[in-house]
Amino acid sequence: MDENTRRRYELRAEMFKALAHPMRIYMLEKLRSRTWCVCELAAAVGIEKSVASKHLSQLKSVGLIQDEKHGTLVEYRLIAPCVLDMAKCTE
Repeated sequence: MDENTRRRYELRAEMFKALAHPMRIYMLEKLRSRTWCVCELAAAVGIEKSVASKHLSQLKSVGLIQDEKHGTLVEYRLIAPCVLDMAKCTE
């Protein structure tokens, strides 16, 4: 396996690691419908804002979500909805 191929598969594995937590998948489902700020999303899923931020950071680091800054407000949106379609295979 050449270096480019190895790196491509490493990136895929990192994405699956990010999906390995049920709360992150739930947050992605919420983000499918609209953009959310951290405080709204944390309240909607029932976790502390700091915990939500950590989960969102992991999802962002693998390219599943994107943040948009509006002054001090940061909103997150889903940019890879296909990952949720794939997750339906488990059901």
